[in-house]
Amino acid sequence: MFLLSGLLRRLVILALVLAIPLVACELVARKLIGDAIAGAVKARIGAAPKIGLGSSPILLQLVDGHIDTATVSASGARIGGLPPMSLTATLRDVHIAHLTSLEGAIGSLSIEARLGPRSVRDLLAARSCLAVLPAAERAGLGARPRVDIFPGRIDLLPATGRASEVRLVPTVAGDGINFTVTALERSGAPQPLPVPVPSCTRALPDLPFGVTPRTASATSGALEVGFAASDVTFSAIG
Repeated sequence: MFLLSGLLRRLVILALVLAIPLVACELVARKLIGDAIAGAVKARIGAAPKIGLGSSPILLQLVDGHIDTATVSASGARIGGLPPMSLTATLRDVHIAHLTSLEGAIGSLSIEARLGPRSVRDLLAARSCLAVLPAAERAGLGARPRVDIFPGRIDLLPATGRASEVRLVPTVAGDGINFTVTALERSGAPQPLPVPVPSCTRALPDLPFGVTPRTASATSGALEVGFAASDVTFSAIG
């Protein structure tokens, strides 16, 4: 019994000794891969992201030649000419071709961006959007309208009071976001919509990683826009 106990202790010590370099390699691999993804993302969104690589051992995933899933989160990001926003992204089937040059490929990529009322106001402040509103509503809203966002709609109102109200519904239109006027009110009284119904589209040029907008919806307090792409290559330096 004493011999078995001594042998067990030796095996445990040996396992711990062998585990130390594996743990060190795991930490180094996570650091290098995290830096590769963070560098590539930061170069395209103008904000430092946080990278998550999950709990599964990276070394085992690298044996299969890829990382199953990585997550990215950032605030103050700028993409497609949109105002600063918070975003989260999910990268699947990530291949790191060269750790030294921080290059690789992503099987599929999805981004969920969230714009608050101030960012939405800046987005709608484009001349192309303001010009579609009837003159009476433009005058009633003033130079800096208030933006309230509710599930399914965006409301534009004057900075104070409710002399004018414009309700908009966001949708994806091609490579941009379309805002369609669905209701007009003056001093609380509904107004007939012009024909054709006013709408404007904000194009989103130079989106990172070749993503395209797939969804746009108003939720409680935010405009949420979903982007996606597949078969993406990346480099931290270009």
